[in-house]
Amino acid sequence: MKSFAVTHVGLTRANNQDRYLVKETSRGCILLAVADGMGGHSGGELAAEIVCRNLSHFDVKLKDLEKELTHLAQQANREILDLAGQQIALEGMGTTLTAVLVRDQTATWVHVGDSRLYLVRQGILVQITDDHTFPGIMVQDGEISEEEARVHPMRNVLLSCIGREPFKMDTGILPLESADLLVLSTDGLHDRVPEQRLASILVKTELGLEAKLDALLNAALAAGGKDNITLVALEI
Repeated sequence: MKSFAVTHVGLTRANNQDRYLVKETSRGCILLAVADGMGGHSGGELAAEIVCRNLSHFDVKLKDLEKELTHLAQQANREILDLAGQQIALEGMGTTLTAVLVRDQTATWVHVGDSRLYLVRQGILVQITDDHTFPGIMVQDGEISEEEARVHPMRNVLLSCIGREPFKMDTGILPLESADLLVLSTDGLHDRVPEQRLASILVKTELGLEAKLDALLNAALAAGGKDNITLVALEI
């Protein structure tokens, strides 16, 4: 397995509130995560750091990895809420979370918010997670297309995030195949770059993993770069 990650503040933001995690273990497991923080100048960064730090303590010896990842996300949620309750400047801080733990050719994932997990298999790009936004629900219900959701005026209004009580978390288990590619992204990428363009880059067999992520980042910057952009990928 080969992993690579890239993050960029974008062209309009003063600071980068995105965070990512790539952690390998001696047992042949790897944990990938992206978190897009929100809430004040420093609150978003802190929330994203908290959820990534909590996830980094996962125990790969446990059989129920989905339960473990969910527990760690809930633990981060409590920590964020406690801090926000203690400091006025941190009130309202929160973060998205998309994380995937790969072990024994199986990907166990958890997801809150509008960051995303994609799978590229045999030249086809599939979005695994659903966006927790009004347009995201409309896409699931077949009311609008992915492209209409990408430009919807309410696309950045989250219905769920870490740092709220209660919050909605999606989970899943994905069997993997040889040559699969997993890609996690914050919305600084997929809000600016159409899915067709994402797919055209990710399925290029002549490009290595780093070149693919660099090309995606450059595409988001060329489209305006109005948000922080973070990408994490893993080749199986």
